[in-house]
Amino acid sequence: MTHSRSRSLLAGAGLLVTALAVSACASSSATPEASGDAQEISGDILFYDTSGGTVWEQLDATLFGDFTADTGVTVTDDYNEAATKFFGAAEAGQVPWSLLFLPTVNDAATAAEQGFLAEIDTSIVPVDKLVEGTYSDHGIEVGTFGMVLAWDGEAYDTAPSTMADLWDLETFPGKRCFFNNPQYGWTLEAALLADGVAPDELYPLDVERALAKLDEIKGDITWWTSGAQSIESFENGSCDIGILWANRANSALADNGFPMEITWDEGGYSNSVWSIPADGPNVAAAQQLLAHVIENKDGQIAFASKIPTPIPASVIGVEPSDFPEEVQPFLPVGSNIDNAIRQDTDYYAENLDEVLDAFNRWVGQ
Repeated sequence: MTHSRSRSLLAGAGLLVTALAVSACASSSATPEASGDAQEISGDILFYDTSGGTVWEQLDATLFGDFTADTGVTVTDDYNEAATKFFGAAEAGQVPWSLLFLPTVNDAATAAEQGFLAEIDTSIVPVDKLVEGTYSDHGIEVGTFGMVLAWDGEAYDTAPSTMADLWDLETFPGKRCFFNNPQYGWTLEAALLADGVAPDELYPLDVERALAKLDEIKGDITWWTSGAQSIESFENGSCDIGILWANRANSALADNGFPMEITWDEGGYSNSVWSIPADGPNVAAAQQLLAHVIENKDGQIAFASKIPTPIPASVIGVEPSDFPEEVQPFLPVGSNIDNAIRQDTDYYAENLDEVLDAFNRWVGQ
């Protein structure tokens, strides 16, 4: 089990791709070995950014800033809430972006199927340095966010360790915090795990069984509707235990001094994707940028030390111990996620409407 028992207040630590306030950090001065011929690239990369806020600020200060310093190629942010605008532009043949931050693996797969993405040039981009399964022909996975068991470290004498502990009201009394969106809250998966379903048998979800299990604690659930509200619910005493996004848990400890503790065991995680549009105006520079990011370990550490959703998602040999001690428990990398479960995004892509309908009807009963 991996969990945090730290009580220290971290200066300017990071959060999730959904915007909490952090202070900017300076990037490492180390220069990664360039792939390909960087002398041939120039101009600007317009970045289709679906994160924005502090994520962009830290990218600009670390990984993107390092790339610009080494190549002279600038990166300009263009924030968009979802992938919708890109798909519309690609269909119209009017794509001004050269690098895309697609929110889900399914978005990237759909764009690739429709011919909207360039293939990653593996003669330039060293994908062999990425963990197998975290890249494809058309993108590299980034910005892992985790959905983890979290609790007030001063509320219990014994630390919780599995999702079943959310149902143990005697040992772990108090309200339970859950996100009111099952896809991004791990609510149904947690219920099934607590009911004895093996991790490798979670999908397809038995939604009826999960809701029946949730019935057992329905009166003890406090629902949160945003990342900020999730940690506020702990801080104001509305709940003592629940499921949080890992980087929000980190923010509660780092920014607010709340004694938040987590375990990745039986938690879930999912990734976004960086891809290059097939018709982008500066594809060559974008290929070089991906290569530079993969090679830039110091920049990766600088970024994830502020925003604990690593970019790239998983580089071979990068372990929690490579990062500052205070942020290590919250990072979805290496041994931290040995007992975590990758969310089946294909399942949600195919069944989301039905799952949401059943879940929302149950909540409203």
